[in-house]
Amino acid sequence: MSTTDGSGALEYDEEARVVQIYPRVSYDTAAYCPLQISVGDTVALVIHNAVVTLDLDPNQAYDLLEVRKSGGKERPLEAGDSPLERVLLWPREVQKWHPQSKGYYFILQQQQVNNGGCRTEICTGECDDLCSLSTLTEENVLEVLRQRFYKHKIYTYANKILIAINPNKFLPVYYNPMYVKMYENQPLGKLSPHIFAIADVTFRAMLNRQANQCIVITGESGSGKTESSSYLIHCLTSLSQNMYSSGLERTILGSGPVLEAFGNAKTTKNNNSSRFGKFIQLNYLESGVIRGAVIEKYLLEKCRVVTRDKSERNFHVFYYLLMGASKDEQEELHLLKPQDYLYLKQEDLLLDDQEKLGQEYKRLHQAMEMVGFLPSTKKHIFSILSAILHLGNVTFTQSDDPPRLEVGPPEVLSILSDLLKVEEESLVNTLIKRKMITASFTIALPYTLDEAVAMRDSMAQSLYGALFDWIILHINHATMNRRDMEESISCLSIGVLDMFGFENLQSNSFEQLCINYANETLQCYINHNIFRLEQEEFVEEGIVWKNIEFSDNSDCVQLFDKKSIGLFDLLEKESNLTEATDKSLLVKIKKQHQDNPYFKPSPHTEPTFVIQHFAGRVKYHIKDFRKKNTEHMRPDVISLLRSSERSFIHHLVASSPEAQFRWGVLRAAIRILTVFKNLGRRREELSGFSHSCSTSTSLDFSFDHSDERPVDVFDFLQIIPKVKPHNSWMLTDSLSIVFDFVLESGSSQLYLCFIKQNLVDLRSLRHIIGLTGHDLTSKSIFHPHRKSNPSTVGSQFQASLTTLMDRIAKAEPFFIFCVRANAEKKELCFDDKLVLNQIRYTGLLQIVHIQKSGYSAKYTFEEFVEKFRILFPQGTAATPAHITALFEWMALDKKTYQIGKTKVFLKEKQRQLLQDTLNKEVMRRIITLQRWFRTCLIRFHFLHKRDATMIIQVQHFCLCSLLGKRELKRQEKMEQPDPVNSLAVQRDKGNEKRQGKSPPSLTRPFSVPVDLVSINNDSTSHTKGNTLQRYKDFGGFKEKADRWKDNRHSAGDSGSEVKVRVRKRKKHKRRLAYARSGLMCNFAGSKESEYWSFPLPPISPCVASLTSLVSSADVRDLKSKVGYRDFFANQISSLEILKPSNLIVMLLLILLSVLLLPTVTFSKHTSHSNQTTNQNSAKSNRNPTIRISRATRGLQWDSSLDQEVTDSKELRNLDEFLGNQVNELQTRKDLSPAETIFLTATMQFRENIKDMYSVQKPQIHYKDLMKGFHNKVNTLAGATEKGEVPMVVNLFQSVLDGFIRATKKRAASEPAKVNFILDSPLDHLFSTYQVNIMQSCDLCGSYIWGMEKAYMCSACKLICHKKCLSKIITDCSTRSSAHFGVQVCALTSKANPVPIVMETLLMHVELNGLYTEGIYRKSGSACRAKELHQVLQKNPETVCLDNYPIHTITGLIKRWLRELPDPLMTFSLYHDFLHAVELPEEEERIKAVYQKLEELPPANFSTLERLIFHLVRVAKDEEHNKMSPSALAIVFAPCILRSPDSDDPLLCMKDVPRTTLCVEILITEQFRRYNEKMQNIQELEHAEAMAVNQLRLRRQATVRGRYKGRAEQMRHQTAFV
Repeated sequence: MSTTDGSGALEYDEEARVVQIYPRVSYDTAAYCPLQISVGDTVALVIHNAVVTLDLDPNQAYDLLEVRKSGGKERPLEAGDSPLERVLLWPREVQKWHPQSKGYYFILQQQQVNNGGCRTEICTGECDDLCSLSTLTEENVLEVLRQRFYKHKIYTYANKILIAINPNKFLPVYYNPMYVKMYENQPLGKLSPHIFAIADVTFRAMLNRQANQCIVITGESGSGKTESSSYLIHCLTSLSQNMYSSGLERTILGSGPVLEAFGNAKTTKNNNSSRFGKFIQLNYLESGVIRGAVIEKYLLEKCRVVTRDKSERNFHVFYYLLMGASKDEQEELHLLKPQDYLYLKQEDLLLDDQEKLGQEYKRLHQAMEMVGFLPSTKKHIFSILSAILHLGNVTFTQSDDPPRLEVGPPEVLSILSDLLKVEEESLVNTLIKRKMITASFTIALPYTLDEAVAMRDSMAQSLYGALFDWIILHINHATMNRRDMEESISCLSIGVLDMFGFENLQSNSFEQLCINYANETLQCYINHNIFRLEQEEFVEEGIVWKNIEFSDNSDCVQLFDKKSIGLFDLLEKESNLTEATDKSLLVKIKKQHQDNPYFKPSPHTEPTFVIQHFAGRVKYHIKDFRKKNTEHMRPDVISLLRSSERSFIHHLVASSPEAQFRWGVLRAAIRILTVFKNLGRRREELSGFSHSCSTSTSLDFSFDHSDERPVDVFDFLQIIPKVKPHNSWMLTDSLSIVFDFVLESGSSQLYLCFIKQNLVDLRSLRHIIGLTGHDLTSKSIFHPHRKSNPSTVGSQFQASLTTLMDRIAKAEPFFIFCVRANAEKKELCFDDKLVLNQIRYTGLLQIVHIQKSGYSAKYTFEEFVEKFRILFPQGTAATPAHITALFEWMALDKKTYQIGKTKVFLKEKQRQLLQDTLNKEVMRRIITLQRWFRTCLIRFHFLHKRDATMIIQVQHFCLCSLLGKRELKRQEKMEQPDPVNSLAVQRDKGNEKRQGKSPPSLTRPFSVPVDLVSINNDSTSHTKGNTLQRYKDFGGFKEKADRWKDNRHSAGDSGSEVKVRVRKRKKHKRRLAYARSGLMCNFAGSKESEYWSFPLPPISPCVASLTSLVSSADVRDLKSKVGYRDFFANQISSLEILKPSNLIVMLLLILLSVLLLPTVTFSKHTSHSNQTTNQNSAKSNRNPTIRISRATRGLQWDSSLDQEVTDSKELRNLDEFLGNQVNELQTRKDLSPAETIFLTATMQFRENIKDMYSVQKPQIHYKDLMKGFHNKVNTLAGATEKGEVPMVVNLFQSVLDGFIRATKKRAASEPAKVNFILDSPLDHLFSTYQVNIMQSCDLCGSYIWGMEKAYMCSACKLICHKKCLSKIITDCSTRSSAHFGVQVCALTSKANPVPIVMETLLMHVELNGLYTEGIYRKSGSACRAKELHQVLQKNPETVCLDNYPIHTITGLIKRWLRELPDPLMTFSLYHDFLHAVELPEEEERIKAVYQKLEELPPANFSTLERLIFHLVRVAKDEEHNKMSPSALAIVFAPCILRSPDSDDPLLCMKDVPRTTLCVEILITEQFRRYNEKMQNIQELEHAEAMAVNQLRLRRQATVRGRYKGRAEQMRHQTAFV
C-alpha cells in the first residue's frame, strides 16, 4: 500500500485501486486522503495508514464507513473486511476516482464509546429527521448532529421542529436565491432540512387553515437566533411579494439592518448579539397578500452605552459611524477616534475590521433609505449619537474654594451645545444641579461628584433609549397599512419571536434577571404546547398512549411573577420606598424564598443570590437592582432637551407623542403665516406700493422661536398632512394648501415623493402607539402635584411579556431550536460537551421522543371525510368504520394511525401518503373525463364526415345518371331526328320562360341510406341500363332531359353558324377587371358594375396559361357601336383622378389601356353591329394573347415580392411611405367604393406594420404582407363589394412594388454595414437583482454583501459579481437543441429575445389568420399537427407554414405553451398572480399584476409580452374572428398560468376563474394601451400631414407672388419704354 496525491498518475496492477478516505473528526485536517489498496489489505490496515497520512491521534479508535449513493446509509466495516471488495462492487466510472459528489466513498471517524465502555453502534450518517432514529439516545442524537455539522448541514428536523446549529460562519450554499424557490410549496421533509422550509410550511398553513401562525426561535446567546430570524423574514416576504403598497417588502427587509446596527453588539459569546427582544408580526390578507408589519421591542440594554465587560463592545452603530463617516461628516458631527471616547475606550480594543465597519456604515445608509428616513433625518440621528459619545467625555471636578462642582472641558460642552442645539449654560446647570419643583417654589440643589457622573450616564442612556424608541416607532409607521385604521378587513399574521438568549455571565445583574425570566417563560410555553397539550388531547380521545415525562419549569416562572411574593413584586415594593436599599431587598428575597427549591441563597458575606434555571444555575449580584428598576429620563434632562432649537429632539423627549404632534401642527400653521407675512413685506418693498394701513402694527406670530428657523425644520413629521374634515381643528384647508406650496417650492423631489407615501397624522400615530407603546422609555416631568411615579422597568417588562405570551398563545406555533456549536466562537467547530448540555436542558431528547411517538396530523371525522371524500365511496358517512376501511384498503400500518372518540390521528408520512393518493385519484378522474370528452368529440366528427361522404356519393351518382341519359337521348335524336318533337320542346320552353318557371333543383338530403356495396359494384359496368335502373324514383328526369336537349338543338339550328356557345349566368356576373392604376373604364354605356371579376393575367408568372384563361372567358354584349376615339373621349370626362398632379401618369395609363384592349377577342355570338366593329378592327382575327410587356412586368413584381424584410427599420420606412401615399386621399370627401376600401385597408395595414416594429429580426416576405393585405380587402369588401377587390389589390401591389424598387436602389448605393451582437457569455442569461442577505460569488468565492447587486443566470442559477462575468468558462448547463418542452431561457438569447418557434408561428397567424372565425377556439387535424410538430422540433427556420391549415398552427402555439416545464407566468409566481387579482379595486389589481410581471425572468417576460401583444391583435379583429379578450383568456390561461404539479388538483380547479381573470386583465389593459398609442400616432400623423399641406400651399403662394411681381415689373418696364 502506498499513498499518492490526487493529481499525480499512479501505477498499479489490475487488482489495485486508489480510494479516497474522507475524515470526519472534530478538528481541522486534510479534506481527504488518497490511498492505494490491494486485495490483501484489510480495514484495520487501511485505517492505520490513513491515520498516519492524515496525522491523526493514534491513541484514538477509528471506524471506516462505506457510503453508497449520495445521502444513502453509511455502512460500518469490520476490521477484517477487505475494502477493495467493496470498491469492485461500485459502478466502473467511480472505481478509480470517487469524489463525494459521485456518491461512493469511504469515511474515517472516531469510535463512540458509551458509559459502559462499549462501542456505540452508528445507526445512520444521513439522518434528516431525528425521529427516524431506531435507537433514541443522547449519544445517537449528538452523533447525528455532529456528522451533519461537519458536512455543512446545520439544519435537522425533529418532525416539524427545526434544530439549527450555529457554524459561526456564513454558508452561502444555504441562502442562495434559488433555495427560496426550491422550498416553495414543498411538503416538509421532501427536501433536505432548511429554515426556508419552515417558513414555507408556516405560510401555507396560514393560508390553508386561515389561522394565525407564530415561529418561536429559542436558544442561548450565541446560538444564531438573530440570523435565523433574518432568514425567516427574507423568505416570508419573498413568498408574498405583491408590492402594490409602495415597496413594503423593501421597507421590511431594510428594517433588519437598522435594528441590528442600533440594537446589537459584540459580546463574549456572540459577535452580533441582540441586546433587546423583538417580535416581528407580518400581516397578510386572507388571500396571502402581504399587508403590513409591526415590530415590537422588549427591554433594550441601555446600560451598555456607558458600561460593559472588558471583552465586549458598545452598540454597532457607534463604530459604524466613526469608521465610515466621510471627512465632511466628521467635521460637521465633531467625530473623534474610538479611543478618544470614554464610552468606547477599552484597554484591549482592537478594531481589526475597520474596512468592514466602513462598509457596514454605507449599508446602514442604504437600509435607512429603504425604511424611509430622509437625509436630514439621518443627519439628526447621527448628531444625537455623536452627542451621546461626547457626553461621556464630560468631566467633573470638585473645587474647594468655593466648594462647588465644576464641569468641563469647555470644548466638549461647546460641541454638545452645538449638537443638541441647546444653550451651554442650561446644559451645565442640568449636569451639576438638581431641580425640585413644588406648588410654591423651585429649589436647585447641587450634585455630588458621584451623583453628577450618574446623572451624566443616565442622560446618555435615556437619550439613546429615546432615540431607539423613535426609530422603532417610525419603522412601524413605514410598514403600517392605513386601511387597518379605516376598514374592518380580517387579516392573518405570521409572528417571528426572537427574544434575547439565556445568559450566564461572570457578573449577572438586573438585565440578566429579566432576560432569563423571559427565557423561563418561553421554555414553559414550549413545554406546554409540545408536551402538556398533546398528551392531554391523546388522553381525552382515549387512544393508546404512554405519557412521556418532561421537565416542568412552571414553578420557576412563579418564583418571578407570583403576586405579592414574586421577585418582581418584591422589587417593585422596595423601589417605592425611599429608605430601602439593595441590601434590604436581598434580605426580603431570601426570607420569602429560602424554602423554594429553585432559589439558592448565598452566604451572608456576598450580596448575591442563585436561581436554578432550566438551563443551569445563575448567580445574580444585587447591586443597583433598585436603581436600574427605576431608571427613567429625568425631569431636568427633559426640560433641557425641550429647550432645543431642533424639533427632532422635541419628539425624542415627548412624554405624549400625540400632544407633541398637535403642537407641531400648530407651529407649522404659525410658521406658514409668518412666511406669508415676510413674502408680503418683500413684495411691498419691491413694488414700492404701500397700503394705507401699512403703518399699523402687525401681529407677531413668534412661537417657540418659529420665525428664526427654516421652514423645513419639521422634517421629523415627514409631512404636515392635508387635514381631513374630522381634523379640521388642527389646520384649515387653506393653510394645508399653502403648506403644500411652501414644501413644493423649497424641498427636493425625493422629499416630496416620500411625503406623498408616508403621511403622518394623528390617527396613524395613535394606532402605532397603541400597538408598540408598552415598552417606551419612561419619562418623568416636573409637576407640582404629581400623583403617581412613572412605571418601573420591571413592572413594564413583566406586563409587556404577559401580553406577548397571550398573543402567541392564540396562534399555531412552529419551533426552531438554535444550538451554539462552541463557546470560543470558532468557525465550524463542534464542542460535544457544550452541545450535549444544550440537548439536555432544552429537553431535546424528550421532544424528539414525543414527536416520534405522537401524531402530527389530527382531523375530526367530518374534516377527514370532507378532505378525502374522493377516496371514499359515494355517500359515505363520517364514521370510524369507513375510515378504518380506507386505511385497510391502503394497507397502512396500524402503528401509524389511531382513531379516537372524535378524531383521527396520523403520522406525517401517512398523511402525506394520503394526500398523494388523493392527488393521483383526482388526476385519474380528470383524465377519464378528458378521455370521454375527446371520444364523444371524435365520434361526432366521424358521424358528420360519414354523412357528408354519403351525400357526395349520392349526388355523384345522380349526376352521372343524368349525364348518361342526356348523352343517350342526344344519340337517339341524331340517329332519328323528329322535327315535331323539336317544335314541341321549343314551345314548352317558351311557355316556361313566359310563366317564369325554372327546372326543379336537386335537393341535398343530410343523410341518405345507400347500399355502398351495390353502388361500387354497379359503378364498374358501363351498360346503358345499369346507370339508370338505380334511380327509378326520378322518373321525371327523362322527359325534362329530352325537352332540354331538343330545345338546345332547335336553338342551334335557327341561327347562323356559330362555334362558340355563350351561357348567361343570372346570379354570377362576369366583370372586367380594373387596371392596376385604379382607373375605372366604362365600355359604351355599360353599367359600372359590369366588369370582369378575374384579376389581370400578368400577376401569374406562367405566361403559357394565359391564352386558355382569356379564351375561356364569357364576354358581355356591347349594346352600341362605339369607336375607340369616341369611347375614350367619353371616358376622359368621367375619370376619377386620385391626385391632380398625376395627370401625365393618368394619360399614360389610358394609352396603356388602349394598347391592351385588342388583346381580348370577342365571341362571334354577338349582334350584327358588334360583328362589324370587330371586322373593322385590325386585330380582330388574332388569337387571344397577352402582350409580352405586361407579362414581363408581372414576373418582375412577383420576383420583388419574394424579397424578405430583415430589418425593422425597413418596416418603418414602408409605413412612412404608405402614409405619404394616402395623406392626400384622406382629405377628399367623395370617394368611390374602391378608393374607400383601399384607404381603410391601407390604414389598417399600417397599424399591422407598426405592430411589427418591436421585432428585431422580422424575417417577413413581402408576399406575406401582400397576402395579409388581400385578406383585409376581402373582409372589408364583403359580399356586396367583392368586385372591388381585384382593383384594390392590384393598386396596392403597384405601390408596394415602387417601394421595393426604391429600397433596392437605396441599399445598392449605401455601403454594407456589419452588425455585431454581443450575447451573454457562453449562452448564460444574466439579470441583476439586489441582495438582501449575504451571498457568495460562484466564480471568485468572495462574499456579495447585503444591499449590493449581483448577476444571476436565470437558466442555470449561476451567481457572480459584475466584474466576474469575463471569468466564465463553463457553458450554461440548461441549453438544448429541442424546441418543445424546454425552458424558455434555453431558447432565447440577446439576439432572439423570443423563441424562434413562437415568433414564427405568431407572425404567420398575424399575417394569415386574424380574420378566421374561431381562430383559437377550433382545433386542427391531429395528423397535420403531429407532422408540423416534428418539423418544428428539428429546424423551425426551414418550415413552410403555408402548407398547413391555420388551425393546425394555432394548435401548435397552445401546445408549445402547455409543454413548457415552467409556464411563462412561472410556478413560483402562480399564487402571487392569484392574490393580485383578488385586490378590491381595479387599479390596484392592474398595478399588482404588472409589478409581478417585472419579477418574471427576462426570457419569460419578453415571450409573454410578445404573446399578449399577439392576443391584442387578435382581439382587435373580434368582429371577424369572434375572439374577445375574455374568450382568449379562457383559452390561454391554462397554457401560461397553470398551477404547480404539487398543488392539490381540487384546489387548482377552484383557481380557474382567478387565472382567467388575471390573463384577461393583461389582454384588456394592453388593448387599452394599444388603442391609446395608435390614437396618439394617428393624431401626430394627421398634424404632420396638415403641416406639410400648409407648407406646400405657402410655398406655392410664395412662388406665385414672385412670378406675379416679375410680371408687374416687366409690365412697368414695357409701359415705360
